[in-house]
Amino acid sequence: MFYATIILSQLFMIYDRKTKTILPEDIYKSRTLNFYYNTVIGGFFRLLARLPIISKICSLSQKRNNSKKNIDGFIKKYNIDMQQYDGNYNTFNDFFVRKRKHEHIDHNQLHLIAPADSCLLVKSIRDGVIYTIKNRSYTIGKFLKNNDLAKEYEGGLCLIFRLRVYDYHRFGFIDNGTISGTKRIRGVLDSVNTRATGKFTLSSNYRVHNFLQTDNFSEVIFSEVGAMLVGQITQTHTGNSFKKGDEKGYFEYGGSTIVLLLKKNIVEIDEDILNQSAIGVETKVRYGEKIGVRVV
Repeated sequence: MFYATIILSQLFMIYDRKTKTILPEDIYKSRTLNFYYNTVIGGFFRLLARLPIISKICSLSQKRNNSKKNIDGFIKKYNIDMQQYDGNYNTFNDFFVRKRKHEHIDHNQLHLIAPADSCLLVKSIRDGVIYTIKNRSYTIGKFLKNNDLAKEYEGGLCLIFRLRVYDYHRFGFIDNGTISGTKRIRGVLDSVNTRATGKFTLSSNYRVHNFLQTDNFSEVIFSEVGAMLVGQITQTHTGNSFKKGDEKGYFEYGGSTIVLLLKKNIVEIDEDILNQSAIGVETKVRYGEKIGVRVV
């Protein structure tokens, strides 16, 4: 188990666009992940941990007053710049869902922006599937639970934004537009770190599909995926209309993922992101940052 932890720290790399370097990811509780996914006994405990009720219990523990004692150590370990954020925190959950003082949004209407601070992987949709780790294939129809809808995104792009536990957990809209519908799909709560677990859990985890009619990027599916120990997905936006960069909601304690499905010939993703995605490396992006350009 210790050997597996060493492998995790060496192989899982993240591309930093600012420094143009690839750095190792500090995987949160990597030993626990190895125990859950690489041992027989751990597999039994993982079956329990992926139940929504367990995540709710964990979430409640982060809302207790005595959880405040964990904040300073977490900030120090992950080198979080607290000058960016507002507020005093009475519990760890208060800190976890902290709000930034200012969001830096690229408002150029031709630019596609990241909906969250996250690690981004871009995959093409071909014959109704995407290919991920070790060239495994996963169907968009299964993810959406709608094969007919999946056909509308044939030839398009699947953008996977993985929010780590120590990332900022608020997320926002990518353009101006309206919400035409929402569909919640029940599921379990597994880890969303595909590289750490070797499993693609986005099609089995609890998820919320939002159908967005955007001004510049046609019809977009914006999906929020719950993950292991995520207490709740909270929607802060009200009404059907939205503006680019508006906050949509936040994830409570735990890592989580946002998936964007874009139709064919709508967006050209920035070359550096595509190059890294082609070799299976995620790119670190920030809420409101340009990640692509509308095809005109």
